[in-house]
Amino acid sequence: MPLIFNGKTVAVAKRSFLPRWNDGAVDVYVGKEKVFSLWEDAFDLPLFFYPFADGRRFLCNYDFDTAILVFIVDLNASGTNESDLSKWPSDDQFRTDLARMASNVVLETKGVVRLPSFAELQGVSSYLASATPRQIKNASFPFCDFGVYRNYATKKDLLLDLATNRQSYWPLAK
Repeated sequence: MPLIFNGKTVAVAKRSFLPRWNDGAVDVYVGKEKVFSLWEDAFDLPLFFYPFADGRRFLCNYDFDTAILVFIVDLNASGTNESDLSKWPSDDQFRTDLARMASNVVLETKGVVRLPSFAELQGVSSYLASATPRQIKNASFPFCDFGVYRNYATKKDLLLDLATNRQSYWPLAK
């Protein structure tokens, strides 16, 4: 699956064509170089990728079975300046848990795994709000894949996952 920003392929995410029942990985390549992988099995998998304009940061929306994770894989050598990072989500324990779980699902990274800043969340949310269903599907892996029948996360669900006021491991509409 190509990861596209403004019509340009920034990276490519690759996974097995067959549904996984055992441990596997989704590999992300920039050019021919594998820059990170995400663990997957039948119940834990990436749902959506967003490559940022710099081609060095990737927002990942991940179904971790016990939580929906939203995190950044940042390939910048120095990482992002800590003063630029927000306190998302606002609850310290919740934020610590999400960061810990995110670091457990990213494998073989050439960067750092961190939670997104408010500006990053708002940028991706703006993109999603104006994206067509096809654009969202093209940046997503199915969470239910039976070959012919595939089910993808909806725009509404992805926007709930990215909410700046998120307070739940499983953000659900009320």
